[in-house]
Amino acid sequence: MNEAINLKNYLLPGRIRKKDGYYHLIIDTIHPITKEKIRHSESTKLKVIEESKRKNLENENEAKYRLKLFREKWTKFYFSNSKKDGVENIYFTDYLENWLNSIKAGLQPSTMRGYSINVKRVIIPYFKPKNILLNELKARHIQEFYTYCLTEKKVNPNTVIRYHANICKCLQTALKQELVLSNQADLVDKPKKKVYVAKVLSISKLLTLLKSIESTHLELPTFFSTYYGLRRGEAAGLLWSNIDFKNKKIIIGNTLIEGEKRELINRKSLKTKSSYRTLELIPEVEKFLLEVKEKQEKNKKLFKSSYNYKYNDNICVKENGDLIKLDYITKKFKEITRKLGYDDVHFHCLRHSFATNMYDAGMDMKELQMWLGHSSISTTMDLYLHFLEKRIKESAKILENAMKKGETEIIETNDEKDKK
Repeated sequence: MNEAINLKNYLLPGRIRKKDGYYHLIIDTIHPITKEKIRHSESTKLKVIEESKRKNLENENEAKYRLKLFREKWTKFYFSNSKKDGVENIYFTDYLENWLNSIKAGLQPSTMRGYSINVKRVIIPYFKPKNILLNELKARHIQEFYTYCLTEKKVNPNTVIRYHANICKCLQTALKQELVLSNQADLVDKPKKKVYVAKVLSISKLLTLLKSIESTHLELPTFFSTYYGLRRGEAAGLLWSNIDFKNKKIIIGNTLIEGEKRELINRKSLKTKSSYRTLELIPEVEKFLLEVKEKQEKNKKLFKSSYNYKYNDNICVKENGDLIKLDYITKKFKEITRKLGYDDVHFHCLRHSFATNMYDAGMDMKELQMWLGHSSISTTMDLYLHFLEKRIKESAKILENAMKKGETEIIETNDEKDKK
């Protein structure tokens, strides 16, 4: 490698960027040998405009000096002779940020947003003040982070497990690159996953809920999830082009997701192959859809040029054609159910309620699997089947009657023997 690049003279190209009133250091280039993308950024915390020209000049010169050090640090990281020298000045948080940027291209926007929130808002802010080098990170450091999240921040164990997944994947990449000797995250005790038990609403309560949100933005996604057990993104992402009024079919073939910058995106590829499914268009839903279509046509004439035609194929839109935001659905749904006296009920409970109510009404497991779009019937059975109290009592009654019948048969047999 050193024959191709003379480290004495070579430095990764970098630049200074003015952003939000501060100087930022930027390296955005291509590795001359491996052709991989190299992207790093760091805020200097130096203001572009100060109270005096002298201070402005000092900050500008200081930013230039720091850029030189920044370029030297990352040049050493990528082109050093020894593996030890290559990481001796690389902090774990710097590598974590670099890793996050490198995996962006291979992830769905919604997944990348989740990773970014975990890494940039939680993991990096915790580790950055500690100045732990990548090759000096130990399992105890990670364990202390999990303990801090669970005890001081009162974070849900399932969320901490997601943090663990991010750290583990990052260190696994470092291990493959021979930048660390082992994946220290593998030595950490993860918190036990908290088993989620969703609340189930009866059909009468679901209909009461729908009645209370008529003509609101929440009505559309709630209606579709109630009648078909759709996931939030599937309900909010239903398309007119996927409604076959002639053959009475409704295709679940699009989901609404949030990108890394919280922008709404129609994603035609669903969670799994089984998630893409064709269901029957029942009369109640058909009638509802036709009414929605009529309202939207009136709104287009009313708003004229100010109507948002970008999402013309989406069913769940506001009066002006804008998409209904996913966060709004989640927050507003919980607010409404709380007012109705339903404790700890959120939007995904509609899916659980659909599964339980339909099973109670006579649907078998295989049918439910198809309606819900599960790739495995075990998912349907393990996660979405909540027996109603009425069903359990009926089962107990069957058991009781069976045992009584057996006792009666014994008595009758004994009576016949006594007669003989």
